[in-house]
Amino acid sequence: MVGFCHLRMHFIYIDDSSERPTHIFSAMAVPVSRWNETFLGLKQWRTHLRTIHGISTSYELHANQFLSGRGSLGALNTISRHKRAQIFHTSFAVTEWLLSFDVRVFNVCLNDDRQDWAFERLLNRINRTMHAWGSYAHLICDEGKEEHYTKMVRRMRVFNPIPSNRGIWDDTGSLTRNITLDRIIEDPQFKSSARSYFIQQCDFLAYGLLRKERPTPKTKRYGIHKSFEQLDGTLVRECNLRDPYGIIR
Repeated sequence: MVGFCHLRMHFIYIDDSSERPTHIFSAMAVPVSRWNETFLGLKQWRTHLRTIHGISTSYELHANQFLSGRGSLGALNTISRHKRAQIFHTSFAVTEWLLSFDVRVFNVCLNDDRQDWAFERLLNRINRTMHAWGSYAHLICDEGKEEHYTKMVRRMRVFNPIPSNRGIWDDTGSLTRNITLDRIIEDPQFKSSARSYFIQQCDFLAYGLLRKERPTPKTKRYGIHKSFEQLDGTLVRECNLRDPYGIIR
């Protein structure tokens, strides 16, 4: 009789938000075994928005456009800017509630105009965390940089020099060690954000962190710069113990 091993696995949904020189990626790790529950949770949130605010469940929630009301083709005409800001704020409480399905959130923020480096930092932390969790990851990203990101992941599977946080690696005396992405499987998958509640949620997370890092007078007026601070248990703080939110920097 053939035995079967129970392999742990996570889907990692990723989206970004940028305002040069700041580049941010937010990633939502969803255990495959709890994907159905998590999806139903997000679907309930979207059903609530339709019932209470008339926002169609098929309407794409894109943070910048949602908050400004631009490009909505009338979908947000009856919702005031103040109410849209409240909905945006509440979406972070929804993400925190997803902890009940073991959903976790990674965030990276770099202020040196190196978007590729920010993405690499995120992938390295995801890979290291999958080792700690005894799991594997499959990446699901927003459309737009399919070829570029796929090449990056493939390269990092073969060649991924990591510097030691002590200056040199004790066992070899080398400045770097080739620690490949052995816990991220297959090429990244790319989906239109319009067709993924998960990617839309990551878009809100990334924009919320952007406005926490770089608030504007308008976002401060509506409290948007504080939305990210609702996150607690969902945050993978082990990514950076020197940052109160575990943000990779």
